[in-house]
Amino acid sequence: MKSIVRICVLVAFSFLMGMGAMAQNPDLPSPASNMQTLPSGSLVIAMDNTYQAGPGYFNLKAYGLVVTLLNSGKKLKWVIQSGKAKDGVDFTVNAQKLLPSYVDVTSKSFKSGPFVIFPSDTIGVTALINNFNAAFTGSNANKKVIVYRTTVDVSVDIRYDMLGVKPRAAILDDGGNASIHTKYMTNASIPTANYQVFTTAANLPANCFTFASEPHNEPKNAGQIAAVSKLVDSIRKFVNVDGGNFLAECAAILAYENDANGRFQSTLGLDKPNSLTSSNISYVNSDLPYAQYEGAFDPAAGGSTQSYTRLGGAAANNFYPIIVGKTAALDSVYGASVSKFKPGRGGLVFYLGNHNLDGTAVTDLNGQRMYLNAFLTPAIYPSCPDAAPTAVKLTSFTGTKIDNRQSQLFWSTSFEQDSKEFVIQRSVDGVNFFEIGRVAAIGNSTAVNNYSMFDPAPVPGRNFYRIAEVDIFDKIAFSNVIMLNFATTVPSIELYPNPATQFVMIGFNNLPLKNTINVFDMTGRKMVSNYTVSGNTFKIDVTNYKAGTYIVKVVSPEGKVLQNKFVVVKY
Repeated sequence: MKSIVRICVLVAFSFLMGMGAMAQNPDLPSPASNMQTLPSGSLVIAMDNTYQAGPGYFNLKAYGLVVTLLNSGKKLKWVIQSGKAKDGVDFTVNAQKLLPSYVDVTSKSFKSGPFVIFPSDTIGVTALINNFNAAFTGSNANKKVIVYRTTVDVSVDIRYDMLGVKPRAAILDDGGNASIHTKYMTNASIPTANYQVFTTAANLPANCFTFASEPHNEPKNAGQIAAVSKLVDSIRKFVNVDGGNFLAECAAILAYENDANGRFQSTLGLDKPNSLTSSNISYVNSDLPYAQYEGAFDPAAGGSTQSYTRLGGAAANNFYPIIVGKTAALDSVYGASVSKFKPGRGGLVFYLGNHNLDGTAVTDLNGQRMYLNAFLTPAIYPSCPDAAPTAVKLTSFTGTKIDNRQSQLFWSTSFEQDSKEFVIQRSVDGVNFFEIGRVAAIGNSTAVNNYSMFDPAPVPGRNFYRIAEVDIFDKIAFSNVIMLNFATTVPSIELYPNPATQFVMIGFNNLPLKNTINVFDMTGRKMVSNYTVSGNTFKIDVTNYKAGTYIVKVVSPEGKVLQNKFVVVKY
């Protein structure tokens, strides 16, 4: 333990003496406190095992709700108490459980980096939360995200103001293991628009990615080593020049770190002794964003690279550990760590030992949480459209139903500069939006301009609409979201998202319970066979489906047959 303390003191001292403003960066050890008054009536998205344990364990869907609210432009703040120990309290306050069901006031001690919304910023938030939670029905109803409302003022330590943060991840598949990280995203219900699978790390800023990650990647021949070297060059630019964040897991740690142009956290590279277990580790720097999880993590849970140590040399790029051995022999062996390349936001490289942490055991959940914490940590947006809103002032966006068969959408602007077009998008869940049309913009104007568009085929039930304002530089800003409900008594099924990459949801309209589902590919081969569903929705995992068209056939208990098609795409 003395050796660990010595390391942490020396690291902190080097920051203070040598890095100037970097020492107080919220991403680095010894972050400065930023105490603010959280007023009564604020919303709290709990992130600890006690108050966000709907399924009986920590509910990863809380991350999906946070990203959904950020996508909608809501003003969240990430609370992390500076100086707290492992599993320490961020703040204690009297609060009501507000959603998904009400429970009266009790004193609550929130841990693990809760997200808060001030009362002045809560307009429209409850509807978005309810829409997000509406996806969890039947046996999944316990996965609805729990949100609290404070009843007194309280002082909290705001680590990050998340206004304008819209994280978007490029999940790299060079090692053929992208499904590991896409599964983390799926488990947390991160909107599919916020991540995409790629086989190259080239040109990430131009594609508006703020975060990149590589799961297991273990090059075994000259060609594979050369390919990784190109990846390393791209990631170094993405982190060091563009200010994005990057995470490598398992064998990808050594693949990136030991390349001659790597050295993200060391001067001479790393080896993998795999000598750490849950009983011989210390949790350090627990007040930093990567470490916001409650409970244990097992560095020996699995994988070829579970823990790692330097091959001589020294730590580099403001390296600091999150999980480290607690004995003198292991005080330079790590299970999770971070480095930072530049002042300000972003420029972070995260390493995470273990291979696939999918599951609901505490160590699996906490491994996924470290990944999701890294994904949420704010980065620079050098070319991200949402980081630089278009010079368009949208003054209204409304819609109306025509004969209960069509939608007519109206919007107005009072100022436009270099505007190109408006992309109209529709969603059936308020989370995943898809383009249904485009309208050319005036271009440049200081007058009031009115626009409209018909949607000739809204789906039965709720239809959510928003507008993406696009300028001539392809910067994008989103409007508010409106909803039109087209009630129907005609039995039907809805498939979304469509096209799909990871999953497809089947929604049942005006059908009784206990419907039988079959899914076929275009050759007639059954992908899902005679599955009985008792709820109003059913989720199909299409991660292992080949790209192509598939047919869903639903048979009701009375023998009524409905079918529809969906498309699986691979990037």
